[in-house]
Amino acid sequence: MRHQKSGRKFGRQSDHRRALWSNMVSSLLDSERIQTTDTKAKELRQFAEPVIAWATSVSSIMLKDAAARTSDERLQVVHAIRMAQRVVKSRDILKKLFDTIGPQMANRPGGYLRIIKAGHRHGDAAPMAIVELVGMAVR
Repeated sequence: MRHQKSGRKFGRQSDHRRALWSNMVSSLLDSERIQTTDTKAKELRQFAEPVIAWATSVSSIMLKDAAARTSDERLQVVHAIRMAQRVVKSRDILKKLFDTIGPQMANRPGGYLRIIKAGHRHGDAAPMAIVELVGMAVR
């Protein structure tokens, strides 16, 4: 029995799962909308939401000029970036996260993702979903 065991395994080993979530979060932040299976979309929330929360927690500090930040504020920013860097490996996506996505989501108390059911996949009839960032203008 799997009592009190959170997270689905998806038939992958732990390092493969970790890479899967890292890549999916990076793709979501880069394109602001991805399509995946319904179960992966639901599971993706627990990895993407905290990363966005780290960016929103320092969004008011990031709007200040770098020279005007106090040493405590600089430490908060560095800590938030390093915590987000545990999931998002790309520097370009981290920059986008902290410069644009974080300040735009700063006033939201949570719920940064929207999951929309998108029918079934043609090949194996797996239920598909679209995951997108709430309140972002999709390109």
